[in-house]
Amino acid sequence: MSLLDHPNILDIDSMGLIGATGRAVEVFDAAVASARAVEIPFPADAVHNVAICGMGGSAIAGDLIVGAFWDRLRRPVQVIRDYYLPGWVGENTLVVGSSFSGTTEETLTCMMDAIDRTCPAIGISTGGRFKDYYEPRGVPLVEVPQAPMPRAALVQMLAAMMVVLERFEVLPPLESELVEARETLSSAVRDYGPGAPEEENPAKQVASMLNERLPLIWGAEITGPIAYRWKCQLNENAKIPAYWSRLPEHNHNEIVGMEGMGAQGARTRVIMLLDPRNHRQVERRFGLTDQLVSPYVEGVTRIEAEGRGALARMLDLVLLGDYVSLYLACLRQVDPGPITMIDQLKDGLANTPYGRTAEPPQQ
Repeated sequence: MSLLDHPNILDIDSMGLIGATGRAVEVFDAAVASARAVEIPFPADAVHNVAICGMGGSAIAGDLIVGAFWDRLRRPVQVIRDYYLPGWVGENTLVVGSSFSGTTEETLTCMMDAIDRTCPAIGISTGGRFKDYYEPRGVPLVEVPQAPMPRAALVQMLAAMMVVLERFEVLPPLESELVEARETLSSAVRDYGPGAPEEENPAKQVASMLNERLPLIWGAEITGPIAYRWKCQLNENAKIPAYWSRLPEHNHNEIVGMEGMGAQGARTRVIMLLDPRNHRQVERRFGLTDQLVSPYVEGVTRIEAEGRGALARMLDLVLLGDYVSLYLACLRQVDPGPITMIDQLKDGLANTPYGRTAEPPQQ
């Protein structure tokens, strides 16, 4: 029996992240319903552009949406990972505050800035200060289902954000794509979940391949932000270094550095995330890059997204990567839940305040 098929291998997951990943369809449905039901007082035609404010797992939803709908966005959309909004944000900018906990200081500070600039603003969260402070001040809140950690809440944050942007006509009508996305999530949980044995389970196979290896995750176009998601999940869940890059930009700089991998190359595995709709030149770049870098690393693995629509193909690869990171944590016998160094950093920041605080003013 494969180690990952042993019934006790998952016991190390103290926060139940693997189980939470398996509830993807349930939280997807709940988030879509919540985003459709919330009352939004701003007219869609007042929105000329969009700023999505978030950090970590709450921000990646914006990156994935931009990647999946790049050629169909009806307004410019930018993801902001910072304390302040850029200068172009004004009264015709929809500011979406994406914070699973509702307490992310960078996002809350941006929301203060949005209110100061009289921007139409909306929050996506489980509550926190979004509910206690901003909602009473006219900022609608889409409440999403709970999860053990923000990084395990991507599906609900993504679903809610897509419906909000659809309602503001930033995205095209989504009904058929949401249906396919739901089907994809169901299939991914079945095919990649712990009930599928390793001999039939691509997620377990990739996790075993990456054990004791340094992963380099490369994507392009729609799979670019997915590569970043893989990297972050490997960092936080498996507690290992992992790096990502995006073609064609990778071919203009990083590819040269592969010549200097040295002894580390023997323990480095490249994962190429491919999409069947990649530009033909991007396809050629992946093939040539594979040939050029293979002598300097242990191996290159190519994984292609499955699904008809862009959203479905994106979710297929996202859930695959989530499960890979969780299984790799189990193989390494590390609990995927705790993020000790991030908690220590936040404690340090709390004890050394600097600049404008995200704490709302006292009443």
